[in-house]
Formats: sequence, structure tokens, C-alpha cells
Amino acid sequence: YKNKVLNWREGIEKDLNEVLQTETVFTNVSKAVIAKEKDLQKAFGTLDLPEICKKILKDGDVQVSDKEREVHMESLFKDIVQILAERLVHTETGRQLTPVATESALKSIGFSVQPDQPAKKQALKAMEEIQKKLSGSFSRAKMRVRMTFPDHLEEIHQYLLEDCSATIEKSEVATTEPSTLEDENDKSKANATTPPKRTGTLRSLTFVCDPSHYRELDRLATKVHAGENVSLHVVTQNVVSATTTGLEGYPEERGPAPATATRNAAPKPAPKKGMKCSSCMADFEDAGDYRSHCRSEWHNFNLKRKVKGLSPLSEDDFAELDLDLREGFRGD
Repeated sequence: YKNKVLNWREGIEKDLNEVLQTETVFTNVSKAVIAKEKDLQKAFGTLDLPEICKKILKDGDVQVSDKEREVHMESLFKDIVQILAERLVHTETGRQLTPVATESALKSIGFSVQPDQPAKKQALKAMEEIQKKLSGSFSRAKMRVRMTFPDHLEEIHQYLLEDCSATIEKSEVATTEPSTLEDENDKSKANATTPPKRTGTLRSLTFVCDPSHYRELDRLATKVHAGENVSLHVVTQNVVSATTTGLEGYPEERGPAPATATRNAAPKPAPKKGMKCSSCMADFEDAGDYRSHCRSEWHNFNLKRKVKGLSPLSEDDFAELDLDLREGFRGD
């Protein structure tokens, strides 16, 4: 079936019956010439048709039309951009990337889509290149993690501060009663020769760290200190700046309203619509503002995008673009 082979290779489709119209192997499909068993045995080392079909699906050449290839490449690119936009932030502001900024970053590193590789794999590889070549502009979003461990395991706390360079956001302490299960034969002896067990203390730390440290943290919790009441929980996969609208659930803090702002204050007059820049889709109150805008970098950048048939960037999106991207791509 059309478009099913690529879905199979990417792991999206797993049912062979949804991919193949028949499990019969042909040497010439147009003439309906079925492959002979000796040829199948020689080529694949087996006569198991489902297994042969899987090998062909995995390693065979896919014949697709130019239109199908174009649609597939566009879909892959959009998926890659979406993955990167969720995982990368502006280094200085900590704000999440817009799709436009993400696309510009990909072009800056010379990224090209590989039609035979999953979007996630390509996105992770592209993210490494962006962090290397554009480290001053973009960085990997950090993750928020909660780790709970007995208070006497000080090496965990030390690892978080020294090796992870974690930022501790919250520290909580809870007490736990010691186990009262004792061997009946040793109970009287234990009471006579040993002091009573002390109540244990659990420390719970909520912190922000680079995702590259998660594997080691998981190893500490599940292997090194297995059975020692150590737990690890991801609170937020990608931590972005609270100033980004609608992200992380943190509302933007606002100061008190000015004393002159009252309910009966006259509304601010709307800008006149007479002066409008069609290249930037922006309105201006007077001719002076309009002329000043036409000399701005934002306007010149959108003029170049307009020539190439691209949609204009808003002033906020343009402000987020790195200077190198503005000058290097000339509106791409």
C-alpha cells in the first residue's frame, strides 16, 4: 500500500497485513511472474514468506512518486521542528523557541531531512549540532526532577550539587518509623545488648538539571541504592521561562496598577488604520512612524521574505532571532 512502507520502517505501523496487499514475492510484478522457491532460498536463506517480506520492507528500495516524496519530506521536517521547539530554549532568556526560530537554526547548521530516518532520531542529532554550533544562542531545556532518599546517603546530595550542577528548588524532610520485624529468638538478646533503633529520615529534593544527567540519576536510584528507599520522579520534562505565555502553568507576575488607572478612565484610542505596512502586516498612527518603520531592520527582513514567498515575521518573532541568523539567511 502507498505510504505504508515508510510507516513500517519508522515503527508507526506494526501490522504486516496493513502494509502488504499480498505476501507473494514476485520477480516481475507487472507481468505477474512469481519468484521460484530456489531463487528465494538463494537470495534470503529461507522460504518463510512473511520473514522474506519483512527483509524486503527493511532493506529494499522504495519507489515513490515525486509528490509522495515531497509530502513525506514536509511532514518529516514539521515533526522535527516540533520536537526541537519543545526541547530547545533561548540561552539568555530561557524562553521556548518559536517554529520560525527553530527552522532558522536548522538552516544555520546546514541541516537536511533524511527520508529514511525517524523524525525523533534526526531531531536529537540536529539538537546536538545546534548546541555545538549555536551554543551562545540556543541550549537544551532543563528538566525538573524530584528525588527522595534517606538522609544518611549524603553522596546523592553531593552528586546533585557537584556533578549535576543542579539548582535545588525545594527541600523537604520526612520521618519514617523503623521496621519492627525481629527474629523472635533474638528479640530478648537485642533488647538487652543493643540500643533501640532510631527513626529514619527521608529527604525529598526538587531540582532542575540538564537532561544528560538523568541516566546516572536513574542508575543511582535503581541499581546503586536499590532497596534503600530511593526514588526518582520527573516533574517537568522541559523547563522553560515563566515569562512565556501559557507555558509550564506559571502566570506572568504583574505589578500593582498605576494610581491613575481607574475604571472610568478614558480608553486608549485605537491606532489609525490609514498607514499600514503590507509587508509586515502592521498599522501605524502617522506617516512619521510609518517612514521610520520602513527604514527598520524588521521591515527589510520581511521584504526579503516576501520576495521568496514566505510569510512575514511579527516584531516579537524577529526580535527573538539571533543576529547571525538575520544576516546569514537574508529572510529565509
